[in-house]
Formats: sequence, C-alpha cells, structure tokens
Amino acid sequence: MECPICLEVQDGPQHQCREGHVYCASCDSNLRAPRRCPECRMALGPLNQAIRCRSHEERIAALPAACSHCGLATTRGEVAAHEQDCPQRPRACAAAEAGCAWSGLLADKAAHEATCPFAVCQRMMAPL
Repeated sequence: MECPICLEVQDGPQHQCREGHVYCASCDSNLRAPRRCPECRMALGPLNQAIRCRSHEERIAALPAACSHCGLATTRGEVAAHEQDCPQRPRACAAAEAGCAWSGLLADKAAHEATCPFAVCQRMMAPL
C-alpha cells in the first residue's frame, strides 16, 4: 500500500492511473508536466480530474495505529479524532496568548488556571 514515489503509506486521498496503479495525492500534486504514471508511464489527465482510489483509502484507514498521547490501539482512520479529544493530550492554558507558557493535562488545567496570574488577569478584564 505504499506510494511508489515517496515509498510511504500516506493517509488521505489516493490517486490512480487508468491501469490501476495507485500513488498518494501529495506525490501526484508534485508531478511535473507531462504528468505520467510513476509505474507504467501512461499519460495522466489534469490534477483536478484525478481518479481517486477509494478502496485503497479504506484499506489504509483500517490499518492499526496508536494514540501518540495515551497509546490507545485504534485505526489510522480514527486516530486523529481520538487524539483531538484524548484526555492525555497536552492542553495550553487559556491565557497562552497573554503570555502563559503552561502546558499540561486536561485534568490539571482548571487548577492551573485558578492560580495562573495571566488567566486571573484575563478573567478580571473580561466584560461582565
């Protein structure tokens, strides 16, 4: 399932030539004119008319993956959604834009913001 151009298994759209050779969309977008299939050298149409290989995309999305924060076993298609809501994902202080550099777990965020001088100042300045 790896792309014959970058030699990686890329998530996201996969394109194919008319002969069924599959390559990732990011490599397809980097092909120079005249655009040709990297495997059979058949001429390819314009990038905006690329043929998607949805079965290949589904197989890649079903590959096993693990959350980079908590290690939960999931699939490549579901890992991004899990990581967004993962309780182990580091969160920034609500006052990060004001200058607070704290980063920690969601469970510790409320306790930090209660004592953070930047967050306290923001709450005092917020309109009632």
